[in-house]
Amino acid sequence: MSSAVFFARRAPLAAALACAFSAPVFADAALTPINVTASHGAPVAFAGVPEIVIDRAEIDRLQASSVMDLLQNRAGVNLTNLGGAGQPTSISLWGQPASQTLVLVDGVRIGSLTAGSAYLENLPLSMIQRIEIVKGPRSGQYGADAMGGVIQIFTRQSDQPFTPSFAIGGGSHHRFKTSANLSGRSGAIDYSLGASHDGTGGFNAFTDTTGSPYAVNQPDADGYRNNSAQGRLGYTGANGARIAAHWLGTHAFNDYDGSSYGGNQRQSNQQTFGLDGALAKVGLWQLRGSAGRNIDRQTNYYNGAYVSEFNSQQDSFSLANDFAFQSGLLTLGADRLNDRITSSTQYTATSRHNNGLFAQYATELAGVSIQTAVRRDSNSQFGTANTGSVDLSWQFMPSLALTGGYGTGFHVPSFNYLYYPGYANPNLKPERSRTARIGLNWQGDAGWHSSLTTFRTRTQDLIASTASTGYIPYNINQAQSLGTEWQLGWKNTDWSVNSSATWISAVDRQTGLSLPRQPKWSGRIDLDRNFGNWQGGMTLRGQTATHESTASQINAGFVTADLRLAYAWTPRWHLEASLNNVLNKHYQTAFDYNQAGRTVFFTLRYGL
Repeated sequence: MSSAVFFARRAPLAAALACAFSAPVFADAALTPINVTASHGAPVAFAGVPEIVIDRAEIDRLQASSVMDLLQNRAGVNLTNLGGAGQPTSISLWGQPASQTLVLVDGVRIGSLTAGSAYLENLPLSMIQRIEIVKGPRSGQYGADAMGGVIQIFTRQSDQPFTPSFAIGGGSHHRFKTSANLSGRSGAIDYSLGASHDGTGGFNAFTDTTGSPYAVNQPDADGYRNNSAQGRLGYTGANGARIAAHWLGTHAFNDYDGSSYGGNQRQSNQQTFGLDGALAKVGLWQLRGSAGRNIDRQTNYYNGAYVSEFNSQQDSFSLANDFAFQSGLLTLGADRLNDRITSSTQYTATSRHNNGLFAQYATELAGVSIQTAVRRDSNSQFGTANTGSVDLSWQFMPSLALTGGYGTGFHVPSFNYLYYPGYANPNLKPERSRTARIGLNWQGDAGWHSSLTTFRTRTQDLIASTASTGYIPYNINQAQSLGTEWQLGWKNTDWSVNSSATWISAVDRQTGLSLPRQPKWSGRIDLDRNFGNWQGGMTLRGQTATHESTASQINAGFVTADLRLAYAWTPRWHLEASLNNVLNKHYQTAFDYNQAGRTVFFTLRYGL
């Protein structure tokens, strides 16, 4: 199936786990770096949630060229890409479909309402300060779409007085990238402003091997270009008062193999606006609030002629009350989400809204750290849903903590699944899940750390779409994802090692068939070494075979190797080189959609 047909149907989205081993720590979120995703923005650090945290230093060290390169094959993480830079890239956590992963940019939901997923291909790495990934159901905190977990991307910011950065680079397939950013803090004011360009001549993204009369073969290079900009302005006052406004915009254009029906060129415009803040603390109480808008516009062309467009707008509003009792932190809140689509395709319904009420409490009881959350959603299309979670962490030895949790989740069908002409089912039910997990975290001496987590998710009414049903979506009665993830890391002055491995069995419990595009085994090793002003590293990553909804279409397993080298002749000036897919491995994460062969890239970078 060509990318044009796929996009028309779906779109017409071993790192260091930041597992602290302590009781909940209450702090001023403006001053203390904590995982705000795991706590739904509340100023509390909690140890018992499986998470991955990637900071700016790691992004620079790995010399990743895209979000996919940065995240692929990390513990519990699976990404699928339809043919290289600029092609649809979606992410799933713990064997759940990409539609069940909530993606936020600075607290604002992003994604396509028609496709029902957040695509990551156009997010500019040069403008990302930090990525937080929380695995497991978070619907009790965030509502719909957070069944598999939450990914939050934070744009550039700095606590230094003035922090400029700049990069320019080029390499294989005529790829050229440049970016610049100014960020810093002056008294109570923090600011950030940046812009970037990324362009490539590309390679042939799609090669049909099925012989289908509906497949489109255009053996040409599929190019891509992306211009992005970002801005942020914030104020932090006395006693916890703060307010910030932020924006991220991307304008991208890429080629793909398609037809006059679905197009072979795509223009993507994405804008994310947000305003968030908090009043000064009054005794034990503080009020937080946020408002945001995400605009996702996709326009398809065929050799320059207009074909179709699919536009989404999500408006979100939230208020949360934090009560910092001596025994713990209680949060009571409410939020509102308005969804609206416009399209060249006629949908039966084009808008819906959701109101949510939630409560969260983090405390310590008899040496066990506890975080609980409950939530009630009222959706204008599907009625009410009650969800919740409990997460535990018991530090039974100075170096060992036992963790566990249980949570429920729900997800409403996308507009495409419900109303896209010829490929829809308006009788679909929302998906619902139950997840249980248990884990062990170890913090050793001399920089060693490790974690092991086993989990099981059972999903009721999982939505599927296969060729045997003419791609008409339907609800699977029961699906199950059973898995284990393991992570081991070590770091000292000169060495840094992060490794992870994941085993997942994701199946339809009625038929016993595994779910599409979910590898049973995957893993990754990042190894880096400092030699004075020089730094060298390598990444090994791979996964076992997967299949499409048509089980005979197999994506073979693969292992790839990447090498990198950097030289810093001053603390701020860096010359970097990367050699990716060293063995020129031919592999695919989606059937017939090619990945890049051996590539080289050179970068001149200024910044800390």
